[in-house]
Amino acid sequence: MYLDKIWSTIPNPLILIDEKDFIFAINPAAESLFNTSNRHIKGSHFSSRLGRNNLLNDSLLAVRDSQTNAYISNINIEIVGRSNIECNLQLSILTDTTDFILVGLDVREIDDLTGKVFDSLEASHPTIGLVEMLSHEIKNPLAGIIGAAQLLSMNLSKKDNKLIDLIVEESRRIEETLSHVGQFGKFKPISKKSENIHLILDRARKIATYGFASNVVIKEKYDPSLPNVFGDFDLLLQTFLNIFKNSVEAAENGSVIIEVRTFYENVINIKNNIGESIPAPLNIEIRDNGKGFSKSILAKAFQPFVSSKTNGSGLGLALVSRIIREHNGWISIKSNPGDTVIRISLPITKKDN
Repeated sequence: MYLDKIWSTIPNPLILIDEKDFIFAINPAAESLFNTSNRHIKGSHFSSRLGRNNLLNDSLLAVRDSQTNAYISNINIEIVGRSNIECNLQLSILTDTTDFILVGLDVREIDDLTGKVFDSLEASHPTIGLVEMLSHEIKNPLAGIIGAAQLLSMNLSKKDNKLIDLIVEESRRIEETLSHVGQFGKFKPISKKSENIHLILDRARKIATYGFASNVVIKEKYDPSLPNVFGDFDLLLQTFLNIFKNSVEAAENGSVIIEVRTFYENVINIKNNIGESIPAPLNIEIRDNGKGFSKSILAKAFQPFVSSKTNGSGLGLALVSRIIREHNGWISIKSNPGDTVIRISLPITKKDN
């Protein structure tokens, strides 16, 4: 019991690996680093989570051969599917357990994919100005679309008017979104309140299937017991639409299946701008069977103006990352050909909100 308490309260990530380099256990600090739980990661090969590093692999062999501990300073390690870290490593052989090694990480610098966005925004300020100008140009024809749709509604049936209402409502939402995109580097305060995440997802699915995803299968696996998210309905809606659109555009031969899963898992804590640690237990996973991201694109997926598409703006996932960050949430991507998973972790509504 006492050892369990020490294990759970140590602030540094700890990873216990067996004699074949499979992960046997991780502590809560490592759960936050890997963005997963001990239960899910147990049994994974060490290199599938920390990448292949010759110095680390050689050190593990040396520790086992000599039955002595080792310390590696200033090593850069890849967190697969998430980030690179610069850290010091302590490798400790467990004398009472044959060839089990406890790996302790003293993280010095996290090159976080979501954190990169803010530096990139500052560096790309001239391009942001161009986006602001384009946003202004788009707003003008949107006003004409809204007006034309309202005129059409006068001569349509009640059933068809539902589609007109959707056109008008979504055009107005686009206008609001453009005001965010136009000031991408100066993101204005968002309006958070208690929202049902499933209503937001259902709205995104409906909009997608009426438009760009008309031939796409979107499967849902919702946890109906989830508490409400504390967030901005429109911005979270934009987040899911952007992700759905990326999935559709990644389809090969025009065929794609999108699976959306929601679940509760309290393993992620995010520090807000005043240093408070906020739990983000409400999780949304969006999986598709598209071609996936190349390794080079995956490493920069959340940076603005980075795209795997020839004519892509590269703003979709960058905006998604910014929105999630503004919600004190977390986003990560794992991608292989035929299987890409985007996971979002968000705070829930407190009783006093």
